[in-house]
Amino acid sequence: MILAQQVRRPLVGVALFVAAGLYIQRCVGGSPMFLLTWAAFLLAYACWTVLRRRTTWLIYIVCGLLAATHNAIEEMPAFSRTVLPVVEVNFNEQELTGTIEDEPSVSGADETASFLFRVQTVRCGEERLPADAVLRVYLKNCTAPVRFGEQWRLKGRYTGYERSRSGTDGFLSVSGADIYKIKAAGDTFSGRCYEVRRRAAAFLQLGVEKFPEQTQLLHAMLLGYRQAIPPDLYRIFTRTGTLHIFAISGQHVVILAAIFIAGLKIFGVIRPRWGLLLLPVLFLYIFTTGLQSSALRALAMAAVFFIAPLAGRRPDAPTSIALAAVLLLACWPASIGDPGFLLSFVVVCGLIIVGGWAARQINGFRLAGWEAPLQQLGGSHPAAALLRSTGLLMLTSLAAWLFSAPITAYFFNTLSPVALIGNLAVIPLTFMIMLAGCLALLGGVLFLPAAAALFNQANLLFISLLIWIVHRLAALPGACRAVRAPSALATGLWYAGLVLFFTGPVRWRKGALCLVLCSVVLWGAQHIEPQRNVKILREGSSAVAVRLPERGWVLVTDGSPFSTVRTIRLLQKEGINRLYALVVSDAKADAGAVRQIQEIFHPREIKTDAPEWLAGEGTVRVSLRR
Repeated sequence: MILAQQVRRPLVGVALFVAAGLYIQRCVGGSPMFLLTWAAFLLAYACWTVLRRRTTWLIYIVCGLLAATHNAIEEMPAFSRTVLPVVEVNFNEQELTGTIEDEPSVSGADETASFLFRVQTVRCGEERLPADAVLRVYLKNCTAPVRFGEQWRLKGRYTGYERSRSGTDGFLSVSGADIYKIKAAGDTFSGRCYEVRRRAAAFLQLGVEKFPEQTQLLHAMLLGYRQAIPPDLYRIFTRTGTLHIFAISGQHVVILAAIFIAGLKIFGVIRPRWGLLLLPVLFLYIFTTGLQSSALRALAMAAVFFIAPLAGRRPDAPTSIALAAVLLLACWPASIGDPGFLLSFVVVCGLIIVGGWAARQINGFRLAGWEAPLQQLGGSHPAAALLRSTGLLMLTSLAAWLFSAPITAYFFNTLSPVALIGNLAVIPLTFMIMLAGCLALLGGVLFLPAAAALFNQANLLFISLLIWIVHRLAALPGACRAVRAPSALATGLWYAGLVLFFTGPVRWRKGALCLVLCSVVLWGAQHIEPQRNVKILREGSSAVAVRLPERGWVLVTDGSPFSTVRTIRLLQKEGINRLYALVVSDAKADAGAVRQIQEIFHPREIKTDAPEWLAGEGTVRVSLRR
């Protein structure tokens, strides 16, 4: 009997307990001094018993308590963090002063500039109060250019998020007439990086200036200008579960590293020294494109992969993921509740787990008559390579969907079954788009505009095909479903079943499938409730949704663009996919807001007054009163 060598990965345990400590503290709370006291006590006990017994689990628990302490200190209430929610309720418009935190991107649909804004002061009546928050600003009709590092005074409508999204607390809608520059930007390293980003965007426009929609998608995929994507197209990518292609991630790092390594080979640089030259380039690229969680995770994994040979160690994927998670959570503990962070790490872990399971199944496959076909499949024939690539792509799509579905449902209340087949076409196209885009940038850097224009023309074809595919996918019945967020128990059972099935012995698989089935049953039970009763949902004074027996949901709204996003989220949280009727009560309703509700929920009737509906033995009439 051959025994497999056991691999010890202590950093994986540290990462799991750090994440668990942050999550528990986020849900339950706890005093920083209380948590720190317990951490010190357990650490002292571990040091006292280190020579008598194994203390690994105590060290892991200490790491979790220290992480929880760090998060508790970060979440300690401060006056500067509570000003904006108060101002949002008491004032129709807010006047904010602060600094632009990133490079503004402009949407070609309505020429709206979008950027992150660090708020420093808020005007309340006649006085200005200190504030500390990061907002997403949407600036319309702006004639003056805005740049990273500039200080501005903005006046507009602030809307706060229920949960922080990628480090932002809300968004501010501003008109170009209500802004005033206070101070110009200084000469900083970040400013120079964003200047390089603008030049790269210009290279990607050579030869395709007349196709703004395709150019904006290319900028979003390669340079991180996600806010420049037209809103209608952004919603289509969201509905089809293919929005992940716009996240700067491992695929970008792999393509950029491959091109750079090809140049290093030409100049005769030996392999152990590749990391010393490649990692600074990758860091500059990821820093310039916005420091997304998926990009930082890919950078940390690349660093472990290329630095390990210098230390005489073998690269290990689980250890590199654990290191990336610990570093990011140490710097930004609030990331434990960020969907981008969770999706990036959970999906990559799922791909590694499922990939290892598939490799074990193939290596252990023994069946009479299949020896020759398996040898041919592992050969170098183009047909065999195509079959291997197709199988790997299908496995990757399935693994990514299985491990991302609960997180997507919890944070966005949507489920996209069409992503299972959509990714089979979208992922190869994304690879071709990024490869051609990198070659176009290389041509621009080498002062070869004709080469850059040629690769941009190729990308025009690829991106047009991508847009056509996602439109067809979004038109399929049941492409996207609104669902209620799964409970913590259902989510835990789902992931426990997946991990046990793909990593445990064969005798555990039936139990693992039972756990997954229990998770589905619990999640489905959340959608079951009596349909004979009238149910009412309110979104402030701007929208009311009523469920009528034997008819369905009726939405009455004033069509305000400021409340439409919250109204849509309210309906999706209830798992509402269709409306029986949409009543627009205000004659001055925003046409775009009404059309957005109509496209998502497909109401059978659209009315401008509030009629009466039969409900049981009586009638129901719904209207908005201010």
